[in-house]
Amino acid sequence: MPKTAVGLIAATLVAAVLGVAGVSTAVAQTNNPTQSNSTLAQQVQQGRDRLAAAWQAQDVTALRTAVSELNPVLAAAHGDRNALSPAAAMYLGRAEQQRDQLATALYAPQPRSGILDSVTGLVSGLLDSLSNLLSNLLGGGGGDSSTKPTSPTSPTPAPAPMPATA
Repeated sequence: MPKTAVGLIAATLVAAVLGVAGVSTAVAQTNNPTQSNSTLAQQVQQGRDRLAAAWQAQDVTALRTAVSELNPVLAAAHGDRNALSPAAAMYLGRAEQQRDQLATALYAPQPRSGILDSVTGLVSGLLDSLSNLLSNLLGGGGGDSSTKPTSPTSPTPAPAPMPATA
């Protein structure tokens, strides 16, 4: 497997572990979450965990199933959108968009052997969005500091390039 693919897989796994750690912190910081947010957060976490497990196993069929199982979970969150914080609504919009892109890529005609290489960035992005949504549902805030929760469809600005050091 090329070093780039191994690096992307490792980064995805690290993001998943950090997401779980962030969720634990968010749960510890949450004094009294509402029942609906708590239930929704549990469903989002289960969906994210299934997606991460399918990705780690490199199982295309399980990945397709995990993506399709996110549909009712994200639809339920979308139905409660008025009760969501602006940041949670932004991450929900991002997760819905990334789920749709990933589903399209997973079902596009291509050689089965190369399908996982072509969706690495989509899976990683969706896992990050689900982790951030989960953190916001649990009241932990979370997310990256460069993102402003203004609109669910606004693109995330690219980070400034690092200056070269001699």
